[in-house]
Amino acid sequence: MKHLFTFSLVFFSLIIFSQTYPFAEGFEGQPNNFPPAGWGGSMKVLSNHGINDNKAICARVSSAVTVDSAITPLIGPLTSQSTIIFKYRAIEYNIYPSTPKDFDVGDQIEMLFSTDGISYQTVYLIDMNNHNTSFNFVQKKVFITQFAGNNAYVKIRCSYGNGASFYVDIDTFQVRNDPTASGISNLSDEENISVYPNPAHNEFTVSGLQFLKGNEKTLSVYDITGRKIYSALLPTLNFKLETSTWLHGIYFVEVSDETKKITRKLIIE
Repeated sequence: MKHLFTFSLVFFSLIIFSQTYPFAEGFEGQPNNFPPAGWGGSMKVLSNHGINDNKAICARVSSAVTVDSAITPLIGPLTSQSTIIFKYRAIEYNIYPSTPKDFDVGDQIEMLFSTDGISYQTVYLIDMNNHNTSFNFVQKKVFITQFAGNNAYVKIRCSYGNGASFYVDIDTFQVRNDPTASGISNLSDEENISVYPNPAHNEFTVSGLQFLKGNEKTLSVYDITGRKIYSALLPTLNFKLETSTWLHGIYFVEVSDETKKITRKLIIE
């Protein structure tokens, strides 16, 4: 009996700590009203929320419950072509699914990464600047080549900011190789550049800078009157700026390379 217990404990440990790559989850075989098997967090699988009215993993956020999240099993080892691919939509849950949600300030969907299951960093943000307001599912790709060689967890975090309460439905979630990850993103630069959190309090981060071209990448911040209040050369990946001394209000964050300028509206509270 002791040997059987030891074997069972070892086998259970292997299940808990094993990782897989590539990773794909369509949620069809998962039970309703629970997180998918092996996932953590509070988001649940629901019928009639997926593509063609099948199952999807869903967040429900409102002024009462402002954040809902899910964490994948351990995925890896990742490669230089690793990419998160998923389909999503946001729908108001008053008489669901009649009305697509138009994101307000603070409404957002984040993809976060962690190699230790403790510290997470945002690698992609959908907010009012780049959200697709649609009843139909929209596919997104997030290139994560910077994590090559690592095993990692992906956290999906959905947040409510203002306006109508809503569901976020996510289907056909994958982490796999995409040959285009080695070259230019097939998403526009407008989609790749994110500013978060938004609204910001003490600091904000600009991510996706690796998709800008050339060596001269700059960031400028303008106040509501058009006056430039900050300017700096940018690094390769992410850039964090402290704002604790800034006045509350609306600002415009402009990032530029040798060919273009991209502007994001930022609110400081």
